[in-house]
Amino acid sequence: MERKIRLYCFSFAGGTAQIYHSWTKYVDAAIELVPIEFSGRGRRFSQPLFTNLVDMVEDVFSIIQPDIDQKPYMIFGHSMGSLIAYELSKKLIQSGNQGPLHIFFSGRSSPNQPPKKKRYQLSDEELKKEIFQFGGTPIELLDDPGFISLFLPIIRADMKAVETYPTEDKITPLHCKISIFNGKQDHLVTNLEEWNHYTTKEIEYQFFEGGHFYLHDQAKEVVDVVNQKAHDYLSAKIN
Repeated sequence: MERKIRLYCFSFAGGTAQIYHSWTKYVDAAIELVPIEFSGRGRRFSQPLFTNLVDMVEDVFSIIQPDIDQKPYMIFGHSMGSLIAYELSKKLIQSGNQGPLHIFFSGRSSPNQPPKKKRYQLSDEELKKEIFQFGGTPIELLDDPGFISLFLPIIRADMKAVETYPTEDKITPLHCKISIFNGKQDHLVTNLEEWNHYTTKEIEYQFFEGGHFYLHDQAKEVVDVVNQKAHDYLSAKIN
């Protein structure tokens, strides 16, 4: 295999692949950055929105599965993207494909914890208030009718996918190392230690300044950690 590692990146609810654009100036040459665009937004705006996580995972699987065995790979998922990263990894392995070298689960409680609210059922005004409290979305945008008409259906669909995701009765641990990233001031994520059950290998925790959307301000710090992991794997392969 070529001495390069792919990094598949999955966004949060309501997000697009564009959120990882800033990473291009920090990511090491050893990494091939591959942000995945979910259906119904960004470059795929004309395609249907999914309201079921199984359908979202199936869609992502169809995009990356044909090339997944060409290079070793890692996965980074933030918030909703962490759930997709977990379910996709299971599906790839069950399909006979190579598993990831490493997964970075960011800004997300473990899959065995049920959602505290059903936000997708809120009225538009109530949902806007919830989004503002998350941080990451300026109030000017939330007051812009044009933005809201495009954004609200996307985040409502994503929230429904996440909030109707069936809590696992039996955990399926992955056979790769995992890193848990979170903002130091993120009060949306709880019981991070539950992630200990999700791998048979090593797990580590990294905390960054900021709240749920710490990624916006800490891109370099986050990518520095990812770069180091890639180098660790490549060095181990050489030696």
